[in-house]
Amino acid sequence: MRIVRGLIVALGLFLASFALHIVGGATDQRWLFAIAVGLIYLTATGFGANALIASGLAWAERAGVRTVLGIGSCAGVVFTIGALWAANGRAFAWWQLLLAPGLVLVTSATLLGLRRLAGGKAK
Repeated sequence: MRIVRGLIVALGLFLASFALHIVGGATDQRWLFAIAVGLIYLTATGFGANALIASGLAWAERAGVRTVLGIGSCAGVVFTIGALWAANGRAFAWWQLLLAPGLVLVTSATLLGLRRLAGGKAK
């Protein structure tokens, strides 16, 4: 159940960021749109880390951690490819498929490292 909760929270964060970008664009508020795009990047590329943090799983629960990070990373790659597609003028390019997994890996690892440095639970 904690696995599902973590994934749902991470999805909610991504969808809220996406909705905020729509509002920012529709109301022609460039500052809001820019903040939303940054949040989309963080929630898409950090999807696995966000899901793991929200799940409350400890590193000792290896099967659960692997499940959350696996599903979360796959979802993050898909969302990141979508974000790169949008940033590229809504056109697919070969580099998007190569760049997305690397961005997800680096951002998720950074978020988990920052969580640990900030004194979060020893996950």
